[in-house]
Amino acid sequence: MKKITAYFLLTIILFTQVAFAQDKIDEKVIADIKAEGMQRSQVMETLGYMTDVFGPRLTNSPNLKNAQAWVNDKMKSWGLENVRTEPWGEFGKGWAVERFSAEMLEPTYDRLVAYPLAWSRGISGTVSGTPVLVVINPKTAEADYAKYRGKLKGAIVLNGDVAFDKPEARTGEPVKRFTAAELKAAEKEKDATKDGINGGPTTTYDDEDKEWAEALTTYRQRYKFYQEEGVAAVLIPSARRNGVLAVQGFYDTDPMKTLPAFVVAREQYARMARLSNRNIPVKVELSLQTKFYDNSTGSNVVGEITGSDPKLKDEVVLLGGHFDSWHSGTGATDNGAGCIAMLEALRILKTIGVKPRRTIRVALWDGEEQSYYGSTGYARKHYGDPVTKQLGPEYDKLSVYYNLDNGTGRIRGVFLQGNEAVRPIFEKYLKPFESMGASTLSILNTGGTDHMVFDALGLPGFQFIQDPVDYNTRTHHTNLDVLEAVNEEDVKVNAMIIAAFAYQTAMRDEKIPRKKK
Repeated sequence: MKKITAYFLLTIILFTQVAFAQDKIDEKVIADIKAEGMQRSQVMETLGYMTDVFGPRLTNSPNLKNAQAWVNDKMKSWGLENVRTEPWGEFGKGWAVERFSAEMLEPTYDRLVAYPLAWSRGISGTVSGTPVLVVINPKTAEADYAKYRGKLKGAIVLNGDVAFDKPEARTGEPVKRFTAAELKAAEKEKDATKDGINGGPTTTYDDEDKEWAEALTTYRQRYKFYQEEGVAAVLIPSARRNGVLAVQGFYDTDPMKTLPAFVVAREQYARMARLSNRNIPVKVELSLQTKFYDNSTGSNVVGEITGSDPKLKDEVVLLGGHFDSWHSGTGATDNGAGCIAMLEALRILKTIGVKPRRTIRVALWDGEEQSYYGSTGYARKHYGDPVTKQLGPEYDKLSVYYNLDNGTGRIRGVFLQGNEAVRPIFEKYLKPFESMGASTLSILNTGGTDHMVFDALGLPGFQFIQDPVDYNTRTHHTNLDVLEAVNEEDVKVNAMIIAAFAYQTAMRDEKIPRKKK
């Protein structure tokens, strides 16, 4: 018994020493990363040019393709290797809004704060009339459809009623940083399936896929009904308050399956709905010119620092974020800030002259906002199909995927995605940035972005924990998602942390541990 115990203890000691040795922090490289990243940062120049010059980057739009070409050239100018736009598959038609107006003419004049849904069909000239309030409850949809059937031809529809916002509903803290107590609670959680640190439920790729398909079916059913009824246009209340427009789009790109539709400021929409309920005539006038572009192949932008170790250079440390955005802002926080932090991480590593053993690759995904199209297409080509779970040719070559896509907020740690084996590794990676507020490791899952594709395949895929700032209250999918919403210091820190994680991972003897299948 004593011999077994002694042998066991010796094994543990040796294993610990080996693990410690391969994850020992290179303090000189970390110091160089911090100096380059803080003193000579290019994040705001890069992000500012991209968002101001090219504007929003809607999937398959000319804006997106122009921005991709510019980023491609930018990466080459930094000396990155194997830079390319890599096709992920067919998406559908591109779209752009050319001009529009939305006005309430009666009972008094009001210029509506509004923005068209992406892939809205245009209006020939103008359309005007008294809006019809249509309330369809998903639980009683068939009966509700029957109530309105045959009564909406040529109508401007107010799509749903809204509750009256009492003053207290409009208050609260729009900008938020995680407190020490919130981070500590997330760190202490033992069950990866519990609700996430942002309050939302944790999920899996398969669950997300199922919920998305169900929501999309309901969504399409409603707009198919409006088309069949011959509706002229649809007005939708913004999900945000205080005049902020939360604007997404049709999830069909064929103009024959869409119609003119606008998101309207919640407060203005509520007024029109109340007037309608009082039987006081409202008159609205709308115009909309849009342009559809031919179906084309979607692409991701990819670049890398090639590995230097003959035995490990074919293995990849993959960094990513989605490059596409919705269209009412310029996509600065969702997800320009995440993409530029990833690019800046590679620029820093290239500038300071490190020679990583593994290849460090960045991929800027297309089509995330519609359903992870870019990352899913890339995974199917290289690593496997997240739906069928059939593995791809490079499955064993991926060490890890690091994702950034929760706004401008500073990295505070990492969601471990139920992978407890990485905790001691990431503890060491975060230690040099503890003074900058990054030290939290939580077993919790988090969903809603591209790391889910890799996690679904059993690959190590991680999203960093970020301060919310005003991402969930003002900028996510809204007209306020612009450069002014970006916190420069936070993005600088994020780029440094990502550079350190990428370098340390690329230098390990072993790949990052994977969860058991």
